[in-house]
Amino acid sequence: MEKKELRNQLRTIRNNLSEYEIEDSSQKITKQIIKEPWFVSAKTVLLYRSANSEVKTDLLWKACRDMGKICLFPKCISKTEMIAVQAAEAVEFSLSAYGIMEPVSNEEISKHNIDLIFVPGLGFDKQKYRIGYGAGYYDRYLKDFSGITCGLCYEKTLRESVFSESHDISLSYLATESGVLK
Repeated sequence: MEKKELRNQLRTIRNNLSEYEIEDSSQKITKQIIKEPWFVSAKTVLLYRSANSEVKTDLLWKACRDMGKICLFPKCISKTEMIAVQAAEAVEFSLSAYGIMEPVSNEEISKHNIDLIFVPGLGFDKQKYRIGYGAGYYDRYLKDFSGITCGLCYEKTLRESVFSESHDISLSYLATESGVLK
């Protein structure tokens, strides 16, 4: 199976999840994460605003704020590059040209100041590689990142292999409904 075919298969699986399944699974994934020592100790966290059938990050964002963490979000500044921008409230976002919610601010926070990055994906494998949407934003951003990374994954989209390539980066952790792969 090629990556394009796998992307289509995973997108179909996710798009067939009911709103209840998405909410329930997202809640379970968040509960797995917030008890992890690496999460508790992180001071600056890069999240993403979930779109469509992605694992919802609203509860995770709330947990970060409740714990006094600095919350950053990705902002695409070109067709190949994203930056991290701080945002504390939902009103600090607008819909981007790519159809995702991004911070209004353009004030970049260096990735070297980030302790933990939560990474979206269409699916992941048990070696903690991800298959994204094909634009490579996270692959390029994570290439020289030395902090902790964690993918958020529905068990239904966890695979034995996502055909990782030389530019792909294995994440530190992968959180699913039933636990965290280390």
